[in-house]
Amino acid sequence: MKIRLNNHDQKLVDGVRSVIKDAYESANFSPSVARSIASYATKYRNRGREQAKRRYPFKGICERSGLPLKKEDAHLDELDSEKGYAGKLQWVCPKANNSGRRSCGKC
Repeated sequence: MKIRLNNHDQKLVDGVRSVIKDAYESANFSPSVARSIASYATKYRNRGREQAKRRYPFKGICERSGLPLKKEDAHLDELDSEKGYAGKLQWVCPKANNSGRRSCGKC
């Protein structure tokens, strides 16, 4: 699913893509540069995640299927990509979150 951006934000993204491409192509160790950039971006993407977990505590079920789910298997999923952790959330199993093979048994 493509994230919708307004014109201002799209111009920001285009500028960053250009800089990332230039950095990757001129790097001595391109994979390391790409990984560092991704790590830095993920740090900003996950801002507010811990507050969201406190605001929306785990209820013991996979909210996609309604089946019981162990806390260690629970993933907090953002339902609104544009708002991230400030938007609607749900607790799901790794398989429902497209991040693993383990499932609640229905997903």
